[in-house]
Amino acid sequence: MELPPEPLLFKRLLLTVVLLASTVAAELTLNPEHLDEEKDGSLIWRIQGAPTGDVNYTWYRGNGSLEENMLISYNSSSQSRICGPENTGRENVTDKGFLTITKLQFNDSGIYTLGVTSPGDYQVATGQIQIWERLLTPNLTVSKVNVQAYMDEVTFTCHPNNTGDFQIEWHGIFLTGIKTGQWKVSSDNRTITGWVFPFQTGPYRCSLSSLVSWESSESMWLNVYYGPNSISKTSSPTYFRDTVEAKLGSRVNLECRATSMPSCRYQWHLNGTALPTNNSNISIKNLSWSDVGTYRCIAENPGTQVVLYDTFILKVAEEFMIGQYSYTLYQGSVILLSIGVGLGLLYLIGGLIFYLVSKR
Repeated sequence: MELPPEPLLFKRLLLTVVLLASTVAAELTLNPEHLDEEKDGSLIWRIQGAPTGDVNYTWYRGNGSLEENMLISYNSSSQSRICGPENTGRENVTDKGFLTITKLQFNDSGIYTLGVTSPGDYQVATGQIQIWERLLTPNLTVSKVNVQAYMDEVTFTCHPNNTGDFQIEWHGIFLTGIKTGQWKVSSDNRTITGWVFPFQTGPYRCSLSSLVSWESSESMWLNVYYGPNSISKTSSPTYFRDTVEAKLGSRVNLECRATSMPSCRYQWHLNGTALPTNNSNISIKNLSWSDVGTYRCIAENPGTQVVLYDTFILKVAEEFMIGQYSYTLYQGSVILLSIGVGLGLLYLIGGLIFYLVSKR
């Protein structure tokens, strides 16, 4: 995946200003007001408690009022402004003495000092601001999108679009997997490698967080292939020990199904010859001798290449006549009848032995 180009610096700044410390003389205080990007990445540093009337406001970079650190000054009487050596052209002062900085940069962080001079009075206030990098949306990539459950190793990589201080976090399915050992995280926390269960298609995502910002990647989904693990089969008439018996001219239905992702492709063979169907079932409307034989159902997962098969043995049920009536004898019935006859014979022999013994 191609990563987006590096944005302009001032758009990468989180336009918040934090007053970390302030020393106050008399009633003069500094109140930074943070503005959002829609206002062109600017900030206004307001002041409170300043005297009115004939006042001179002077702003400095750093702690103290050294001339070489002067940013800008404003005289309310003459309404004039004087830029100092530290002025970059982005700093200005309003007629109320508020400091404004446009197109914020990282090096705007630091200590600022305001000196306010009025007739018979001089006040100083010092504060510190911190410009944070705006966190951009990270990009999430994966080594492969089509994976086989339990088998394929897959690696996700979180690509930050920032260079400042931030933490990378993994979300959703990753959280449980990290605890159980399903996922292994790299030392820099930028990549995570593991395997997936059949239904763990997603969502997968990573995020960046800092002291004042949080951004998440777009969610990603996988195609997780699995199965088939077994084939279930049904028939009408019902099969017994893989054998289906039906009368000539009757209707027969054979069906086999397997659960997998993607869905299985089916093939049928009759006595070793492929049949022209890819359905999971075969329906015979009028059973004839040409339909009799061994049917093999083959289920193949095109994603995992796992192939399973099962068989039906289709036979013509035997018929016999008793008087004017015709009866069909199925294999299951024959077995049950044989068991019944055998038990009857055992009972008869046992009774005969008991009779002979009791006569002695």
